[in-house]
Amino acid sequence: MALLSPETAVPPSCSEWARSQGLDPAGTAGHYRGFVLVEQPLPWPADASLVAELTDVSKVAAEAGFRVQLIVPVNGPGLADQDKFSLAGQANGERRIVCYRPSREGWAGELVRSETAAPTSELAAAVAGMVSDGVRPVPALAGTVVDVLVCAHGRRDACCGSRGTRLANDLVAQPLNAKDRVVRLWRTSHTGGHRFSPTAVVLPAATLWAYADRELLQAAVGAGTGPAGRAANHYRGCATLGPSPAQALERAVFAEVGWRLFAEERRSMATGGDRLRLETRNCGTWEGTVKEGRRVPQPECRTDPAAATKHGVEWAVVDLRRLS
Repeated sequence: MALLSPETAVPPSCSEWARSQGLDPAGTAGHYRGFVLVEQPLPWPADASLVAELTDVSKVAAEAGFRVQLIVPVNGPGLADQDKFSLAGQANGERRIVCYRPSREGWAGELVRSETAAPTSELAAAVAGMVSDGVRPVPALAGTVVDVLVCAHGRRDACCGSRGTRLANDLVAQPLNAKDRVVRLWRTSHTGGHRFSPTAVVLPAATLWAYADRELLQAAVGAGTGPAGRAANHYRGCATLGPSPAQALERAVFAEVGWRLFAEERRSMATGGDRLRLETRNCGTWEGTVKEGRRVPQPECRTDPAAATKHGVEWAVVDLRRLS
């Protein structure tokens, strides 16, 4: 593994480092029951939980096992018009909340979406209701929606601020499109894994993506059935499936069966030792042995990787077999 030489003047950014080392993003998605998206005007602090008016929201969501993401709309020609809602809500002192919760506990798959608006003082109560029963107290955007969240949280990480913003601008210039669905584009707060910037989350599938670009995200929102192709190397995992080893196994299956996997309900279970099983409705049942691979530094941006205090683990899937 190449580290900095004494002659190196400027340490690499974290994403430059990751790319130079060919870091594998499989298994880095985090694990949650669902997501709570809260529209929060910029600027954001480095940690989303430090937004004072959202302290109770963060607590309610965390207790229910949900991930809070701050969002601001990204609009442009051909994109869903989100600003009318945003501006009207802000004028009334309200915030938009979008909740994605599981349709079937214990199974990954497309999440159930609900959306509302509430005054700041009532946000926590609204979130409590949404994570418990998915209520939709006010009309949401008509039709089926795909929410694409691009991390552009510059105060958290410079790579996300620069690479993420460029990706968002690319998606304004060439909007994503999905058959029979409205695509909404958002800038979002830290999603983890900033070394893989630009990163993105696609909902309701709850899939997370590394080294993202327009072509990759178009495939992710297109609900296609073709082969995974290069997308398998960009897939971090499904956040509602399970912890890192389960996500790594799912990535291996994705490489085998392609995009139709994400239209399926699926669940992961241990079968003994390092052996895991992924059960799906129509893509078969798969087993593989998941082991720790390389341990790699996780340097902060523009710091010497040799001095990194955090390390990550890559996951290796061996002896993958389809059982049925």
